Amino acid sequence: MKQHKVVNARIVQAQQENRCAVGDTDALRRAMRRRVATGELASPYQNLYVPPDYWAQLNECQRSLHVARGLARLHPTWVFAGITAADVHGFEHSWKVHDQSVYVANAEGRKVSNRSELSRRMPGEGYRRSSRSGADGGRRFTVRRLYVPSIAPVSVNGIMVTDAARTLIDCGLSLPFRFALPMFDSAARKGMDMNEVERSCKGLHDDRAPIEMLLRYVDAASENGGESMVRAFIIDNGFVVPELQVEFHDPAYPVRRYRVDFLWRLHDGRMIVLEYDGMAKYENPAMTRGRTAKQILNERNERDRVLRAAGVTTILHCTYEDAFASNRLFMMLGDNAVPRTRAEGAYC
Repeated sequence: MKQHKVVNARIVQAQQENRCAVGDTDALRRAMRRRVATGELASPYQNLYVPPDYWAQLNECQRSLHVARGLARLHPTWVFAGITAADVHGFEHSWKVHDQSVYVANAEGRKVSNRSELSRRMPGEGYRRSSRSGADGGRRFTVRRLYVPSIAPVSVNGIMVTDAARTLIDCGLSLPFRFALPMFDSAARKGMDMNEVERSCKGLHDDRAPIEMLLRYVDAASENGGESMVRAFIIDNGFVVPELQVEFHDPAYPVRRYRVDFLWRLHDGRMIVLEYDGMAKYENPAMTRGRTAKQILNERNERDRVLRAAGVTTILHCTYEDAFASNRLFMMLGDNAVPRTRAEGAYC
Protein backbone atom coordinates (compact mmCIF):
# COMPACT_ATOMS: atom_id res chain seq x y z
CA MET A 1 0.00 0.00 0.00
CA LYS A 2 1.12 3.56 -0.73
CA GLN A 3 2.92 5.20 2.17
CA HIS A 4 0.96 7.82 4.08
CA LYS A 5 3.36 10.29 5.67
CA VAL A 6 0.87 11.61 8.24
CA VAL A 7 -0.17 8.09 9.32
CA ASN A 8 3.46 7.03 9.64
CA ALA A 9 4.29 10.14 11.66
CA ARG A 10 1.34 9.55 14.01
CA ILE A 11 2.34 5.92 14.55
CA VAL A 12 5.95 6.86 15.32
CA GLN A 13 4.84 9.61 17.72
CA ALA A 14 2.42 7.25 19.49
CA GLN A 15 5.15 4.64 19.97
CA GLN A 16 7.46 7.28 21.42
CA GLU A 17 4.69 8.18 23.88
CA ASN A 18 3.90 4.52 24.68
CA ARG A 19 0.30 4.69 23.52
CA CYS A 20 -1.94 3.71 20.65
CA ALA A 21 -2.27 6.15 17.79
CA VAL A 22 -5.65 7.82 17.34
CA GLY A 23 -7.47 8.88 14.22
CA ASP A 24 -8.45 12.43 15.11
CA THR A 25 -9.68 13.42 11.64
CA ASP A 26 -11.94 11.63 9.16
CA ALA A 27 -9.10 11.37 6.66
CA LEU A 28 -6.77 9.80 9.21
CA ARG A 29 -9.42 7.35 10.41
CA ARG A 30 -10.09 6.21 6.85
CA ALA A 31 -6.37 5.85 6.12
CA MET A 32 -5.76 3.88 9.31
CA ARG A 33 -8.78 1.62 8.79
CA ARG A 34 -7.48 0.76 5.32
CA ARG A 35 -4.21 -0.32 6.91
CA VAL A 36 -6.08 -2.41 9.47
CA ALA A 37 -7.84 -4.19 6.60
CA THR A 38 -4.49 -5.07 5.01
CA GLY A 39 -2.90 -6.14 8.31
CA GLU A 40 -0.45 -3.23 8.42
CA LEU A 41 -2.05 -1.96 11.62
CA ALA A 42 -3.97 -3.56 14.48
CA SER A 43 -6.92 -1.90 16.20
CA PRO A 44 -7.23 -3.06 19.83
CA TYR A 45 -10.16 -0.68 20.35
CA GLN A 46 -12.32 1.55 18.17
CA ASN A 47 -10.22 4.33 16.61
CA LEU A 48 -7.01 3.17 18.30
CA TYR A 49 -4.20 1.83 16.13
CA VAL A 50 -0.83 0.16 16.57
CA PRO A 51 1.57 -1.88 14.40
CA PRO A 52 0.86 -5.59 15.05
CA ASP A 53 4.52 -6.59 15.46
CA TYR A 54 4.99 -3.82 18.04
CA TRP A 55 1.76 -4.83 19.83
CA ALA A 56 2.84 -8.47 19.99
CA GLN A 57 5.96 -7.49 21.96
CA LEU A 58 3.96 -5.78 24.74
CA ASN A 59 2.84 -7.55 27.90
CA GLU A 60 -0.71 -7.23 29.21
CA CYS A 61 0.10 -4.31 31.51
CA GLN A 62 1.78 -2.39 28.70
CA ARG A 63 -1.13 -3.07 26.36
CA SER A 64 -3.58 -1.80 28.94
CA LEU A 65 -1.57 1.40 29.36
CA HIS A 66 -1.28 1.92 25.60
CA VAL A 67 -5.05 1.65 25.23
CA ALA A 68 -5.71 3.89 28.26
CA ARG A 69 -3.33 6.58 26.99
CA GLY A 70 -4.96 6.45 23.58
CA LEU A 71 -8.44 6.72 25.09
CA ALA A 72 -7.28 9.64 27.23
CA ARG A 73 -6.45 11.48 24.00
CA LEU A 74 -9.91 10.78 22.63
CA HIS A 75 -11.78 11.37 25.92
CA PRO A 76 -9.74 13.76 28.09
CA THR A 77 -12.50 14.00 30.72
CA TRP A 78 -12.57 10.27 31.44
CA VAL A 79 -11.27 9.23 34.85
CA PHE A 80 -9.66 5.80 34.80
CA ALA A 81 -10.14 3.52 37.79
CA GLY A 82 -9.38 0.07 39.20
CA ILE A 83 -6.58 -1.94 37.62
CA THR A 84 -6.23 0.65 34.83
CA ALA A 85 -5.56 3.36 37.40
CA ALA A 86 -3.09 1.02 39.12
CA ASP A 87 -1.23 0.75 35.80
CA VAL A 88 -1.10 4.53 35.49
CA HIS A 89 0.04 5.00 39.10
CA GLY A 90 2.78 2.43 38.48
CA PHE A 91 1.68 0.00 41.20
CA GLU A 92 3.36 -3.33 40.48
CA HIS A 93 1.07 -6.27 39.81
CA SER A 94 0.75 -9.50 37.86
CA TRP A 95 -0.35 -9.29 34.24
CA LYS A 96 -2.84 -12.04 35.13
CA VAL A 97 -5.22 -9.48 36.64
CA HIS A 98 -5.82 -8.03 33.17
CA ASP A 99 -8.86 -9.18 31.23
CA GLN A 100 -8.46 -6.93 28.16
CA SER A 101 -10.66 -4.31 29.78
CA VAL A 102 -10.05 -0.66 30.57
CA TYR A 103 -11.90 0.66 33.62
CA VAL A 104 -13.43 4.12 33.79
CA ALA A 105 -14.89 5.59 36.99
CA ASN A 106 -18.61 6.28 36.99
CA ALA A 107 -20.54 7.82 39.90
CA GLU A 108 -24.05 7.31 38.52
CA GLY A 109 -24.33 3.61 39.29
CA ARG A 110 -26.19 2.77 36.06
CA LYS A 111 -24.81 0.18 33.62
CA VAL A 112 -21.61 -0.10 35.60
CA SER A 113 -19.59 -2.89 37.18
CA ASN A 114 -19.14 -3.02 40.93
CA ARG A 115 -16.18 -4.49 42.76
CA SER A 116 -17.97 -7.63 43.96
CA GLU A 117 -18.99 -8.40 40.37
CA LEU A 118 -15.37 -8.06 39.22
CA SER A 119 -14.23 -10.32 42.05
CA ARG A 120 -16.76 -13.02 41.11
CA ARG A 121 -15.85 -12.80 37.42
CA MET A 122 -12.10 -13.21 37.90
CA PRO A 123 -10.74 -16.80 37.83
CA GLY A 124 -8.90 -17.82 41.00
CA GLU A 125 -5.63 -18.25 39.09
CA GLY A 126 -6.05 -14.98 37.21
CA TYR A 127 -6.71 -14.46 33.52
CA ARG A 128 -4.71 -16.28 30.89
CA ARG A 129 -2.85 -14.23 28.34
CA SER A 130 -4.61 -14.12 25.02
CA SER A 131 -2.67 -15.71 22.20
CA ARG A 132 -4.23 -13.25 19.77
CA SER A 133 -2.05 -10.30 18.86
CA GLY A 134 -4.85 -8.18 17.48
CA ALA A 135 -3.15 -8.24 14.07
CA ASP A 136 -6.45 -8.91 12.32
CA GLY A 137 -7.79 -5.54 13.47
CA GLY A 138 -10.45 -6.97 15.77
CA ARG A 139 -11.51 -4.95 18.78
CA ARG A 140 -9.86 -6.74 21.63
CA PHE A 141 -10.41 -4.33 24.52
CA THR A 142 -13.64 -3.43 26.30
CA VAL A 143 -14.33 -0.27 28.28
CA ARG A 144 -16.03 -1.08 31.57
CA ARG A 145 -17.57 1.45 33.91
CA LEU A 146 -16.54 0.93 37.53
CA TYR A 147 -18.86 2.38 40.13
CA VAL A 148 -16.99 4.94 42.24
CA PRO A 149 -19.49 6.90 44.37
CA SER A 150 -17.30 9.93 44.98
CA ILE A 151 -14.74 10.64 42.27
CA ALA A 152 -11.79 12.85 43.24
CA PRO A 153 -9.55 12.55 40.18
CA VAL A 154 -5.86 13.30 40.00
CA SER A 155 -3.69 13.77 36.93
CA VAL A 156 -0.81 11.31 36.57
CA ASN A 157 1.42 11.85 33.54
CA GLY A 158 -1.41 13.67 31.83
CA ILE A 159 -4.06 10.98 32.46
CA MET A 160 -6.99 11.50 34.83
CA VAL A 161 -7.28 8.65 37.34
CA THR A 162 -8.73 7.94 40.77
CA ASP A 163 -6.32 8.94 43.52
CA ALA A 164 -3.83 6.40 44.86
CA ALA A 165 -5.84 5.49 47.96
CA ARG A 166 -9.08 5.02 46.04
CA THR A 167 -7.26 2.95 43.42
CA LEU A 168 -5.82 0.62 46.06
CA ILE A 169 -9.21 0.25 47.72
CA ASP A 170 -10.96 -0.62 44.45
CA CYS A 171 -8.27 -3.15 43.54
CA GLY A 172 -8.14 -4.57 47.07
CA LEU A 173 -11.89 -5.19 47.06
CA SER A 174 -12.03 -6.73 43.58
CA LEU A 175 -8.86 -8.87 43.49
CA PRO A 176 -7.80 -11.94 45.49
CA PHE A 177 -5.35 -11.20 48.32
CA ARG A 178 -2.33 -12.59 46.46
CA PHE A 179 -2.96 -10.30 43.49
CA ALA A 180 -3.72 -7.20 45.57
CA LEU A 181 -0.82 -7.43 48.05
CA PRO A 182 1.85 -6.63 45.40
CA MET A 183 0.03 -3.37 44.64
CA PHE A 184 -0.06 -2.35 48.29
CA ASP A 185 3.61 -3.28 48.77
CA SER A 186 4.52 -1.35 45.62
CA ALA A 187 2.63 1.74 46.80
CA ALA A 188 4.40 1.50 50.16
CA ARG A 189 7.77 1.29 48.41
CA LYS A 190 6.88 4.49 46.59
CA GLY A 191 6.44 6.15 49.98
CA MET A 192 2.65 6.19 50.18
CA ASP A 193 1.23 6.57 53.69
CA MET A 194 -1.14 3.65 54.22
CA ASN A 195 -3.08 5.74 56.72
CA GLU A 196 -4.50 7.49 53.64
CA VAL A 197 -6.05 4.20 52.56
CA GLU A 198 -7.46 3.61 56.03
CA ARG A 199 -8.97 7.10 56.13
CA SER A 200 -10.46 6.66 52.66
CA CYS A 201 -12.20 3.47 53.82
CA LYS A 202 -14.42 5.41 56.21
CA GLY A 203 -17.97 5.45 54.96
CA LEU A 204 -17.50 2.50 52.62
CA HIS A 205 -20.58 0.34 52.25
CA ASP A 206 -18.44 -2.60 51.09
CA ASP A 207 -17.00 -5.22 53.42
CA ARG A 208 -13.74 -3.66 54.62
CA ALA A 209 -12.18 -6.96 55.71
CA PRO A 210 -10.05 -7.41 52.54
CA ILE A 211 -8.59 -3.90 52.92
CA GLU A 212 -7.95 -4.38 56.63
CA MET A 213 -6.07 -7.60 55.87
CA LEU A 214 -3.98 -5.89 53.19
CA LEU A 215 -3.15 -2.99 55.52
CA ARG A 216 -2.16 -5.47 58.20
CA TYR A 217 0.36 -7.25 55.98
CA VAL A 218 1.60 -4.52 53.61
CA ASP A 219 5.39 -4.24 53.74
CA ALA A 220 7.57 -1.84 51.75
CA ALA A 221 10.55 -4.17 52.29
CA SER A 222 9.18 -6.56 49.68
CA GLU A 223 11.37 -5.94 46.65
CA ASN A 224 9.06 -6.96 43.82
CA GLY A 225 5.66 -8.31 42.92
CA GLY A 226 6.80 -11.92 42.76
CA GLU A 227 8.06 -11.82 46.34
CA SER A 228 4.81 -10.16 47.42
CA MET A 229 2.76 -12.93 45.82
CA VAL A 230 4.85 -15.63 47.51
CA ARG A 231 4.40 -13.84 50.85
CA ALA A 232 0.65 -13.76 50.21
CA PHE A 233 0.79 -17.53 49.65
CA ILE A 234 2.66 -17.95 52.94
CA ILE A 235 0.04 -15.89 54.79
CA ASP A 236 -2.95 -17.51 53.07
CA ASN A 237 -1.68 -20.97 54.02
CA GLY A 238 -1.24 -20.17 57.69
CA PHE A 239 2.53 -20.02 57.94
CA VAL A 240 4.18 -17.48 60.23
CA VAL A 241 4.96 -14.25 58.38
CA PRO A 242 8.71 -14.19 57.69
CA GLU A 243 11.15 -11.33 58.05
CA LEU A 244 12.02 -9.71 54.73
CA GLN A 245 15.36 -8.74 53.19
CA VAL A 246 17.49 -9.60 56.23
CA GLU A 247 21.21 -9.04 55.63
CA PHE A 248 23.93 -11.59 56.39
CA HIS A 249 27.70 -11.02 56.36
CA ASP A 250 30.21 -13.52 55.03
CA PRO A 251 32.20 -14.61 58.14
CA ALA A 252 35.36 -14.92 56.03
CA TYR A 253 34.91 -11.58 54.24
CA PRO A 254 32.62 -9.35 56.35
CA VAL A 255 32.43 -6.69 53.65
CA ARG A 256 30.56 -9.20 51.48
CA ARG A 257 26.89 -9.11 52.38
CA TYR A 258 23.81 -10.94 51.17
CA ARG A 259 20.15 -10.14 51.73
CA VAL A 260 17.66 -12.99 51.79
CA ASP A 261 14.08 -12.78 50.57
CA PHE A 262 12.40 -14.49 53.54
CA LEU A 263 13.71 -15.54 56.95
CA TRP A 264 12.20 -17.44 59.87
CA ARG A 265 14.05 -17.46 63.21
CA LEU A 266 12.86 -20.42 65.26
CA HIS A 267 12.78 -20.66 69.04
CA ASP A 268 15.41 -23.41 69.02
CA GLY A 269 17.91 -21.15 67.24
CA ARG A 270 17.42 -22.51 63.75
CA MET A 271 17.13 -20.09 60.85
CA ILE A 272 15.20 -21.00 57.69
CA VAL A 273 15.65 -18.97 54.52
CA LEU A 274 13.35 -19.02 51.50
CA GLU A 275 14.56 -17.48 48.24
CA TYR A 276 12.17 -16.65 45.41
CA ASP A 277 13.82 -17.48 42.09
CA GLY A 278 11.87 -15.62 39.44
CA MET A 279 12.64 -16.58 35.85
CA ALA A 280 13.89 -13.04 35.22
CA LYS A 281 17.02 -13.96 37.18
CA TYR A 282 17.88 -16.40 34.41
CA GLU A 283 16.28 -14.81 31.33
CA ASN A 284 16.19 -11.01 31.68
CA PRO A 285 19.38 -9.55 30.14
CA ALA A 286 19.24 -6.65 32.58
CA MET A 287 19.56 -9.14 35.45
CA THR A 288 21.79 -11.79 33.89
CA ARG A 289 24.34 -9.15 32.78
CA GLY A 290 25.85 -11.50 30.22
CA ARG A 291 26.15 -14.48 32.58
CA THR A 292 25.08 -17.96 31.54
CA ALA A 293 22.50 -19.95 33.49
CA LYS A 294 25.32 -22.19 34.75
CA GLN A 295 27.26 -19.18 36.04
CA ILE A 296 24.17 -17.85 37.80
CA LEU A 297 23.55 -21.26 39.39
CA ASN A 298 27.18 -21.42 40.57
CA GLU A 299 26.79 -17.96 42.13
CA ARG A 300 23.61 -19.12 43.86
CA ASN A 301 25.44 -22.13 45.29
CA GLU A 302 28.25 -19.90 46.56
CA ARG A 303 25.70 -17.57 48.12
CA ASP A 304 24.03 -20.52 49.86
CA ARG A 305 27.42 -21.66 51.18
CA VAL A 306 28.06 -18.21 52.68
CA LEU A 307 24.59 -18.11 54.27
CA ARG A 308 25.17 -21.47 55.93
CA ALA A 309 28.53 -20.25 57.20
CA ALA A 310 26.69 -17.24 58.65
CA GLY A 311 24.37 -19.49 60.65
CA VAL A 312 21.46 -20.25 58.33
CA THR A 313 20.44 -23.86 58.89
CA THR A 314 18.02 -24.43 55.99
CA ILE A 315 17.87 -22.73 52.58
CA LEU A 316 14.88 -23.28 50.31
CA HIS A 317 14.37 -22.05 46.76
CA CYS A 318 11.00 -21.67 45.08
CA THR A 319 9.58 -20.50 41.78
CA TYR A 320 6.19 -19.02 40.90
CA GLU A 321 5.10 -22.45 39.68
CA ASP A 322 6.03 -24.01 43.04
CA ALA A 323 3.55 -21.71 44.76
CA PHE A 324 0.72 -21.33 42.28
CA ALA A 325 0.88 -24.20 39.79
CA SER A 326 1.45 -27.03 42.27
CA ASN A 327 1.59 -27.71 46.02
CA ARG A 328 5.39 -27.93 46.06
CA LEU A 329 5.94 -24.76 48.09
CA PHE A 330 3.34 -25.80 50.68
CA MET A 331 5.02 -29.19 51.05
CA MET A 332 8.48 -27.61 51.08
CA LEU A 333 7.59 -25.29 53.96
CA GLY A 334 5.83 -28.03 55.91
CA ASP A 335 8.56 -30.62 55.41
CA ASN A 336 11.19 -28.17 56.66
CA ALA A 337 9.25 -27.24 59.81
CA VAL A 338 8.45 -23.65 58.93
CA PRO A 339 6.16 -22.69 61.84
CA ARG A 340 2.42 -22.23 61.42
CA THR A 341 0.13 -20.00 63.37
CA ARG A 342 -2.75 -21.31 65.47
CA ALA A 343 -3.56 -17.73 66.53
CA GLU A 344 -2.07 -14.27 66.11
CA GLY A 345 1.68 -14.63 66.55
CA ALA A 346 1.47 -18.12 68.12
CA TYR A 347 3.59 -20.97 66.82
CA CYS A 348 2.25 -24.50 66.48
